[in-house]
Amino acid sequence: MKNRGYITVFVALVLVVSLVLVTAVIKITDQGYARTKVTSAVSSAMSGELAKYNRYIFDRYHILLVDKNYDESGEDSIQKGIKESLEYDLGEDFEVGEIKLSGDVGIIDDDCFEFQKQLGEIFKYDIAEYSVDKIMDKTNGNDEPVNDSTVSSIDGDIAATQGEISNSENTEGEDSGDAEPESETGSEEEEVEDPRETLKKFTDAGIAALIMPPDVKVSSYTVSSSDLPSSGMSSFFSSDVDTDFKDKDTLETDSMKGNGWGTNLLGEAKSIMYASKYFNCLTDKKYDDTELNFEMEYLIAGNKSDGENYKKVVDEILLIRFGFNFAYILTDTVKMAECDSIALALTAEFPPLQPVVKYLLAGCWAYIESVADVYRLLRNHKVPYMKNQTTWLTDFESLAKLDQLTGPAGDDETGLDYKEYLMILMALQGKKINYRMLDLIEINTNKNDSKNFKMKNAITAFGIDAEITYKGKEFPVHEEAGY
Repeated sequence: MKNRGYITVFVALVLVVSLVLVTAVIKITDQGYARTKVTSAVSSAMSGELAKYNRYIFDRYHILLVDKNYDESGEDSIQKGIKESLEYDLGEDFEVGEIKLSGDVGIIDDDCFEFQKQLGEIFKYDIAEYSVDKIMDKTNGNDEPVNDSTVSSIDGDIAATQGEISNSENTEGEDSGDAEPESETGSEEEEVEDPRETLKKFTDAGIAALIMPPDVKVSSYTVSSSDLPSSGMSSFFSSDVDTDFKDKDTLETDSMKGNGWGTNLLGEAKSIMYASKYFNCLTDKKYDDTELNFEMEYLIAGNKSDGENYKKVVDEILLIRFGFNFAYILTDTVKMAECDSIALALTAEFPPLQPVVKYLLAGCWAYIESVADVYRLLRNHKVPYMKNQTTWLTDFESLAKLDQLTGPAGDDETGLDYKEYLMILMALQGKKINYRMLDLIEINTNKNDSKNFKMKNAITAFGIDAEITYKGKEFPVHEEAGY
C-alpha cells in the first residue's frame, strides 16, 4: 500500500515519456515526409521546365535547350513555372517562398561547350554525308601546295636566268661592231597582248558577280541584330589575290595565303560536319523557310547579307584554288614555255625582266584557271584538287569566254565540290562558326516559331534554390537538373 503512490508516479512518467517519444516520432516522420515530398516536388517541377524545350529547334536542328523567357514574361519564366508547379503539387500545408535560379548553364557558355557536346551526341547515331575524313582522303592532307621551298626555287631560277641574260648581253655588246644594221623596211613583229591587262577588265567588274549562276536566288534579308551570339566577332581572312600580277614578292605571298587549314578541319570536325548537314548553301538548299539563303557562307564570312557573304566566299575559294593551280603550272613545262615566250615578247626592250614576268604570267594563268574552277563549283560540279594536263581547263583567253568554262561533262569523283570547299573555309574560321550557327538558329526561330527568342537566354541545365515552409518549419532546397 505504501508503494502505490510510487507506482502511480512511475507509470505516469512512463506514459509521459512514451507520449513525448511518440509525438517526437510522429513529428520527425511528418517532417521527413514533408522533406521527401518537397524534394520530389522540386525535382518534378524542374523536369517539367526541361520538358518545355523549344520544339522547333529540336525538330529542325536536334538541339535541346529551354528558353528562360519561354512564355515571354521575362527572364524569370522558369522560376514562375516552378513556383506554380510546387504550389499545385504541395498543397495548402506548404508555403512556397522565393525561387531562385542558380548555376544555369547557357548554350553559349564556355565557348559554346554545351552546344558542341550535343553535336557530339548527334554524330554518335547519325552519319554525316559530308565528312572531314573524306576531304582529308581526297586531298591527302595536303594543305600547303606552295611553300618556302617552292618560293626558293622560283627565286633561284629567276636569278640564274637573269645572269644568263646579262652574260648574253655582254657578249653581244663585244660583237656589236660586226653586226649589220637592222633594215628599216623589215617586217614589224606582231604585237603581243599582255594577258594581265585582259584579266584586269574582268576583275574590275567583279569576278564573283560575273560567274554567279543565273538561277541563284539571293535573299534580301539583312542581319541587323547586335545581340546575336557572334556579335563583335570578326572573320579571319587573308587579303584577296592581287590580280595585277606585277610584283613577284606579292605573287609568292598570295600563293601561300590559302595554306594551313588541315589542323582546324580535324579539330572542329563535329561543328563543320553539323553545319554541312543542317544549313543551306548556294548549291544545296534544304529548307525554304530560312532568312538567309546562303547560310554556310554566312558561317564563314559573317557579313550581313547573302550578297556580301557570297562574294567573300568566292574570293576565298579563288585563293585556295590559286595556290594549287600555281603549284601545278610551275611543274608543267609546256605551259611554262608558253609563259616564257610571251614574257620574252613583252620584255623585248628590257630583257632582264623576262624571267620575272614569266612567273607573273604563270600566276595570272593560274588565277584564270581558278576562276574556271569556281565557275564549275558554283554549278555543283566537282573540281580536281590537284590538276594535271588532262584536267586543266583554260588558256590565256578563257576569261573572255566565261560561257565556255563549263569543262568536261562528267565529274572526277575524287575531286571536291563547292560544299566541301565551304567546309575547308569553315575550318579557317575555327570556333567562330559555332557562334554563327547559333546566330542562324536564333534568326530562323524568330521567323518560324517564337518572335522574341534570344540565344543568350537559352540554357541546357540549371539549379534551383527554393524556400519552402511546412507547419512553421523551413526547408531550404537546392536541386540541379539538365539535359
